[in-house]
Amino acid sequence: MRRRTGRRPGKQDTRAAILAAAREAFAERGYDDTSIRQIATSAGVDPALVHHYFGTKEQLFIATVQPPVDAAKVFSSLFAGDLDTLAERLLTTFMSIWEHPVSGPAFEALLRNALTNRVSARLIREFFTVQIQRRAVERLPTSDPAEARLRATLVASQLFGLAVIRYVLRFQPLASVPRESVIALVGPTIQHYLTGELKEPPATDLAPHH
Repeated sequence: MRRRTGRRPGKQDTRAAILAAAREAFAERGYDDTSIRQIATSAGVDPALVHHYFGTKEQLFIATVQPPVDAAKVFSSLFAGDLDTLAERLLTTFMSIWEHPVSGPAFEALLRNALTNRVSARLIREFFTVQIQRRAVERLPTSDPAEARLRATLVASQLFGLAVIRYVLRFQPLASVPRESVIALVGPTIQHYLTGELKEPPATDLAPHH
């Protein structure tokens, strides 16, 4: 009798099926509108098995996105100090992640994938909304959740613009400027987005020009 070749279906196959189903579900429906039961049904497994492999929905979501850092721990560290120096800590942490030999390439791969793959882009957007923006709403010094969300996205525009130019495309001279200089140059803008007054232009300025 000939022996069967190949790996028998088992733990890794089940785990991969759950992750694939979760990836599609989170990208299509978003984090809030996706349930463990829906993911289990798509993967063809019992919901208890999803919990067995991944724990909570949040843990499954993080396993799906695979961010190079723990957002909860980073936020706790960032907001442990004075709000007036938050931008400096944020930039120091962000750049340290990008310049680390392990997390840097992982972060770059995640960003490149998001820029070229629609599903990956949706997952990154959900990750930003759930793991970062919502934490910012809880901690930023404003009573208006909409304003806190705007501040968070303004900060993200600076950070990811910096990441693309300095670490992905490596535009000179910014790619070679010392970290301390980048923090000194970019920090004030990010600090303004975090805690400064946000002035909107007059409504007349928003009208189209003919």
